[in-house]
Formats: sequence, C-alpha cells, structure tokens
Amino acid sequence: MKNEYDVIIIGGGPGGLKCAEQLKDSNLSVLLVERNRIIGPKVCAGGLTNLVAASDIPAEKARSFKRQTVFLGDRQYEIDLVNPLKTIGRSDLGRYQLTKIENSGNITILKETSVKYIKENKIITDRDRFHFKYLVGADGSSSVTRRHLALKSKACVGLYYNIPDVTDDLIWHVNPPLLKSGYIWVFPHRDYTNIGIYFDPQHIDSKNAKRALQDYLADQGYGYSDDNLRAAPINYLYKGCVFDSIFLVGDAAGLASKPTGEGISFALISGAEIGNKILDPTYSMVDLDRVLAIKYRQERMLRIFEAFPCMQRCFFKGFVNLVKRGWFQRYLGN
Repeated sequence: MKNEYDVIIIGGGPGGLKCAEQLKDSNLSVLLVERNRIIGPKVCAGGLTNLVAASDIPAEKARSFKRQTVFLGDRQYEIDLVNPLKTIGRSDLGRYQLTKIENSGNITILKETSVKYIKENKIITDRDRFHFKYLVGADGSSSVTRRHLALKSKACVGLYYNIPDVTDDLIWHVNPPLLKSGYIWVFPHRDYTNIGIYFDPQHIDSKNAKRALQDYLADQGYGYSDDNLRAAPINYLYKGCVFDSIFLVGDAAGLASKPTGEGISFALISGAEIGNKILDPTYSMVDLDRVLAIKYRQERMLRIFEAFPCMQRCFFKGFVNLVKRGWFQRYLGN
C-alpha cells in the first residue's frame, strides 16, 4: 500500500468513522488506522441522547426509552422524556458506520495497526510510516494525537458488567454520600443489560467504586463474573479541535460530558464537523458550537453542585424536579 495520504484518521470509533464518511467520494485520499482486528467493539455503555441524528443510528439495532427512573437514596422519581434516550451496542454501531465507507474508492482502512508516535507530517506505526497533509486524532481518551499536541487530560471512569438478563427500565441511582457526583446506571439493550458505575477518581477510588457496583448487583439479584468487568477513562477536558493541520474529535478532544459521561453523540458530531472543515477550511462549525454550549451548561451546574457538598441532596432533589420539565431537558441537550 502507499505511504502518502491527504488525510489520516487515527481510530475507528464513532468519531473517526463519521469523519471518514464526510470525506468519502471526495478528491482526498484517506487512510483510517485502527489498532483492533474488528472495527466497532469498544468499552462503552452505549447510551445516546437526542443530540444524535436519527440517520447516525441503525434503528433496528437500538432500543428507545421515553421514560427514565431516577433513585435518590430511597426516593424514586419517574421522568417522562420529551425526546427518547437510546441504547445501542458499539459493535452494532461500528458495523453500521462501516457500511457507509467500506466501498468508498478514496478511503483505505488499515486494521491491527498501532500508532507509536507522530513526527512532523507523518505517523509511525508498528507496520510502517505514513505521511499526511491532515491528521485527525479520533483515538479516544488515551489519544497519541493529544499527547503529541502536549495537551493535558482529565478523566472520569466508567466500570460496567454486561448482564445476560434483558430488562426494560432505564435507571439511574444517585448516592451523593458515596459517589458525590457519580451514579450507577442500568441501560437495557436488545440482548443484554449494561449495568455500571460512573465516578470521578478524585472522589472515590476504583476499588471502592467496584465494590459499590457489585453491592448493587447483589442487592438486585444479578449474577456477574469479574471476567466480564470492563473499564474505561472518559476524557472531559476540552482544549480545542483544530490545531493547524491536526484535528481532534470525540474523547481525544475531551468532548465528553463530565456530569453524565456521554461521549458517542459528541464524537459523531465532532467527527462530521472536522470532516467538513477539512473539505472547506472556511466552514463554520456551528454544530460543534451547539454541543459545546450544552457541555458547558452541564459542567457549570456540576461545579455548583460540587462546591456545596452539604447541600448535595437538596440540589439533586431540585435538579430531578427540573428535569421533569421539557424545556429543561432541551436546555441540557435532550
């Protein structure tokens, strides 16, 4: 294969695949580099808000929920949603996205290839070196592209088990004394239920977070095996997407919500915006600005919440009551 491309995309997740989709059938040669043998499977709970366009999700593979249940201690709140929340497995999402680009004449996909480092206008992999005019880092929270740009990262953590039981209720458990601003989630999928814990390691360590999750599973009567435990950092420190001829999308850019951990929506939107920016340098990334405004709203509210630990329970009650209102759901991006 050749060693020079107009665009190299590192990472075959939602952001990288969406960026490639925007560039397909253009006059630019594109190389998509993925370290895994199969494109799609990633450590991810698979939750999606209304930020995502319907065309980005295969409806037959997703589940949709018009109601969510929030537990605050022993209190239970039922919240009707203006726009349904969705769940989808990352393998299904990856395969769907791949069908949109795999027959494109200008896109080459290179799997089972790890990028070791970046130097000037080339990437050095465990196979070969490849030159680029534009580089897109869509390589997740531990992005080699972000490290090359010397950008700091800050991350929360998600731990989860996939339980074979198929359930029907989308649930959030909030426990401020234990998790402060984190939560336990129950996300039903078509063939399994994803149950996990999202936490800030500044407030609780992984060992205690894992114990809290396992206690919850035991209380609810779910069996689990440690072989099925998955964990991933979620980078939320946004420092920009455009750095001359180098671009960042998704988690590599810090485009995840710190309060919720949502990342797929931000990855898809930023991938599309960066693809358009490469095609037209004058392109104004209004969709990226829109989701950044939502991310900042969510994170401002979290900062207020964390600044007054003695008021956390009261704040959560007020927040849950506000979330019942459609205008507030839209304000926060759903």
